[in-house]
Amino acid sequence: MKVMIAYTSKTGTTEECVERLKAALDGMTVETVRLDEKVPDLDSCDILILGAPVRFGKLPKCVRAYLKENEAKLLQKPHALFLCCGLAHEYDFYIENLYSDALRASAFLVENFGGTLSYEGQNFFGKILIHAVRSTIRENEIEDGEYTPEMPSILPESIGKMATYIRKEAEKLQKA
Repeated sequence: MKVMIAYTSKTGTTEECVERLKAALDGMTVETVRLDEKVPDLDSCDILILGAPVRFGKLPKCVRAYLKENEAKLLQKPHALFLCCGLAHEYDFYIENLYSDALRASAFLVENFGGTLSYEGQNFFGKILIHAVRSTIRENEIEDGEYTPEMPSILPESIGKMATYIRKEAEKLQKA
């Protein structure tokens, strides 16, 4: 049973999530493929996990191109989807608008792996945007004169949930 995790990562957050997921799937055959470096062959795996960061409200161009080219084939294969989204309150909006209804409906799991608002890997304008968002979070976290900001982070429980669902899906395929 071979699991392929296809993803892209700009700042390293999505890549870190993929590595955590791969580690949680210890004992299974797992291949990771960066969509910005290679187009994976869907016929070479039994289960496909597709993940991407949300950047400025969009999926990265390589992910959009991959979906446009391969969505029909992907709908025929057991798959799960995840987003790395630093703004958890926006996740539902993003998942509904970035992945098609058919792709979401046919997935055995659609999950938010969380994210970070890191300056690392950002260009000048990205750093300005991150600074503005982080400042807004700080301002919104001040209550009754107390300052307790909570910055977005990776959600290990979501990664663990994905690993559990992947194992269950692999068991179903082996029994079939």
